[in-house]
Amino acid sequence: MSTLEERLREEMARAVAPVRPEPDPYARLLRRRRRRGWRWGSTALAAAVVAAVLGAQALVAPSNPSPNPTPEPPPYFRESNDVALDHWGRDIIAASTRGNAAQADPALVEALRQALDRVRRSWAINPALDRIKVLYIVDVGGSRAYAAAYYNNERVQFVAAAAPAGSGADALVSTDHGMQTGALEPFTLGGDAGKYTIAMVPPGCLAAPSAATKVGPDSSLQQTWAQGAAFVVEDRPALQRWWKISCDGVVREVLVAGSLDGPHGPGTPPPAERGHADPEVVAQLLRYWPPLPGLDVRDRRIVWGGTVEGESRSVAVGVGELGDGSAVVVAATGKGDGYLVTSVKPDTDLEQGAMPSAQVTTAVSPRSDFVAVRLPAEDHRSLSDRLLVLAPPGAVELRAGSGPGAETKVTLADGVGVLHVPVPAKVIIRAVDAQGRTVAELTVSEPRNTTQILAGQGLMRNWD
Repeated sequence: MSTLEERLREEMARAVAPVRPEPDPYARLLRRRRRRGWRWGSTALAAAVVAAVLGAQALVAPSNPSPNPTPEPPPYFRESNDVALDHWGRDIIAASTRGNAAQADPALVEALRQALDRVRRSWAINPALDRIKVLYIVDVGGSRAYAAAYYNNERVQFVAAAAPAGSGADALVSTDHGMQTGALEPFTLGGDAGKYTIAMVPPGCLAAPSAATKVGPDSSLQQTWAQGAAFVVEDRPALQRWWKISCDGVVREVLVAGSLDGPHGPGTPPPAERGHADPEVVAQLLRYWPPLPGLDVRDRRIVWGGTVEGESRSVAVGVGELGDGSAVVVAATGKGDGYLVTSVKPDTDLEQGAMPSAQVTTAVSPRSDFVAVRLPAEDHRSLSDRLLVLAPPGAVELRAGSGPGAETKVTLADGVGVLHVPVPAKVIIRAVDAQGRTVAELTVSEPRNTTQILAGQGLMRNWD
């Protein structure tokens, strides 16, 4: 197992602990943006919380909670986690303390600041971080949650936790209910996995969750974004949301927060409707099928299985039908621990260690009988230029082009063909019968100016 894989598994295993059912779990969703991919394995999936474009940042709950802080630092405070303080962090720190509890009781803000100062040594805070700013205190969902920053002119360490509603400063710093610590990111997303959401961005920025998601006619996701705010507190679960963050009209980040835990499917994989699917690959497909916020899949079908041009591994393709006739498309390539491929180009941060033996790619389609999904690159953790197309019955050929003029022609085998089009593509695909008549037409318009694509949704992060 590679060092990167070990670290990913360790972080995900730590992250899973606090979101399991237990008294007042505090499932923080803040992220460390150093690895931009998802790794699935046998140890850490059950309830892991992730945010796309990044790996999950560790959140651990103490194994033996005590009513008061002790001189022995909790496991997540055995070394300093401070990072460089950028201008976004300075703006967040300069803003007034946010949250209804802070506004209702200004004395609580100072009491918490003093309590944080008292525990700085037991938490192994870098002594050079000589200032403390309470960023917010919120009463929501039966809990009192807070976030704070230890900082100086150059460095900062973020901490966040929660306690039962009405808790005083000493209870808030007890770490009995779990703790988040690490970088102060421009966008922090936290809350309780099943109760509430807290999102914070710098003043002048807007964090907007998606209010509605649907599949568009061009095989991309269409989001209806909420109005957004610099500080969002909602009495609804923190999981399964798309988010867009913009500052002064410039989109800085688009991501999805949710659980990696898929539906797992039936015990015996169903046969494919077409082709010759490997039952093990079908089982992988159902196991690693990623839930997507706002898309209520009513029925999952294995529509094809086999091998294709340029791919030595077996492939299985599934279609998840939505209520309006559109569909989610998921393809599994190879056997083994599944790796969800979203990167548009090879990413050096993800190219360490051995290539994953199994890879999962996603797409959406405005219709369930005519779909196209990217295959993964064989030598990189990124999407390839191969677009696997499954045409409706009666079609014998694909004709594809970006507009009027010459079209690329691909002969179908059992209704399946592969088009070679770079990412991102904008292509109109016609499925034609033996007489050259158009059976159906599909437009694929992949998002541009993005670093990752998940089920037709562009994901990006640009805080430079």
